Amino acid sequence: MPSLANFVTHKEGRFSVHVLATDKFRTRHLALKLSRPVQRETVTESAMLPYLWMEGTAQHPSALEITRYADELFGASVRTFINKRGNRHVLEVQASAPEEGTVTGAKEVIEKLEDLLLQIASDPALGDRGFLPEHVERERGLHERRIQSVFDDKITYAMERCLEEMCQGQPEGLARLGYIEDLRKVDKDRLWQVYQEILATCDVHMYVVGHVQDVQATLQRMMGKLHQAFGQGNAPDTKPVRALAIRNGDTREVVESESVQQGKLNLGFRTGVSYGDAEYLPLLVANGILGGFPHSKLFMNVREKASLAYYASSRLDGLTGIVAVQTGIEVGNKAQAYDIILRQVEALKAGDVTDEELDFTLRGLRNQYRQVLDQPMSLTEIHFSGVLAGIHRSVEDLLDQISAVGKEDVVRAAQTLELDTVYFLNNQEVNASA
Repeated sequence: MPSLANFVTHKEGRFSVHVLATDKFRTRHLALKLSRPVQRETVTESAMLPYLWMEGTAQHPSALEITRYADELFGASVRTFINKRGNRHVLEVQASAPEEGTVTGAKEVIEKLEDLLLQIASDPALGDRGFLPEHVERERGLHERRIQSVFDDKITYAMERCLEEMCQGQPEGLARLGYIEDLRKVDKDRLWQVYQEILATCDVHMYVVGHVQDVQATLQRMMGKLHQAFGQGNAPDTKPVRALAIRNGDTREVVESESVQQGKLNLGFRTGVSYGDAEYLPLLVANGILGGFPHSKLFMNVREKASLAYYASSRLDGLTGIVAVQTGIEVGNKAQAYDIILRQVEALKAGDVTDEELDFTLRGLRNQYRQVLDQPMSLTEIHFSGVLAGIHRSVEDLLDQISAVGKEDVVRAAQTLELDTVYFLNNQEVNASA
């Protein structure tokens, strides 16, 4: 069984290689993560870059040629995307291919896939003084659609707006994909400038998961490739990601109107607790009881008993410490839904937790973590959360620690919930006629 305790890490300056040797999977999984502080001035350009990378490399100068070459590597899959973890923007390339021992004639396929991964991020197809203009123009149009798709998905949009209001003036509140208004100033020169800055200053993490026979040789080989691909650069002053502090002052209330069939009522709570803190797992259990599962207080009381919501749930962001409640309601039910939501939070704080709620939540969380053991990329994500937070926990440790959480721990963790922002997305037609 793979264990996060078996991740072996080699670090040199801003470069880190993490290897998990396991026989559990018949494929080799690679993940390259370029991590940097997210900034308003460059958030949109940074978000565009991973998608632009797939337009072509120096050796494979078009998206089609990248795909064809990946197919030659016994059907290797390659994809890029942008992520945001706390106050960090993470530009990623992931790839997987059959292990060499599982396919006849697959010799050297893994090292070729490693090289392709690094080429995509560090050796793009270039024109005169930077990126090819046609690549940039195409991706600018596609990126506008990506941002627009968030606006069109009102559940996601309401969550992003709630977080934006909660974290005004802080990097945690910036949109993962950036902003449409920025796209007007994005050209190949601007993108090239931001790209060069990222290459020179980001933290670079390379993950390798699979049947690695010689871990030390793999660590050294990959470290050499990272230095060759990215150069030395400047080692950033990277501090562990910590939860947002509790904000003093009145709860912020924001009401906006759009063309929606149902209202979106989101409540954002700050806790001051993050993945690296001792209270994290009790808070994770508390969130599960509040709104993390179908047996949770929000689901049972807001949706099932009161029939006020189409959906009602909560989730904990382990790096910001934000607990976000999400509901979809009839706009006329806002006040009643808000009251019932707060009553569930107060009940949790008061110790109104049944043995059944606690038992079902512990079982649900344990099942989620056991499923991670069968998902290589999820293993890397949990490990990377620990890297960002400055703490390393194996899945086995997480399972043991979750099982040890009792009712008193849950109630204590619930005391950290402080309502920060109430965001309501109203129906503009109802609002106009009111």
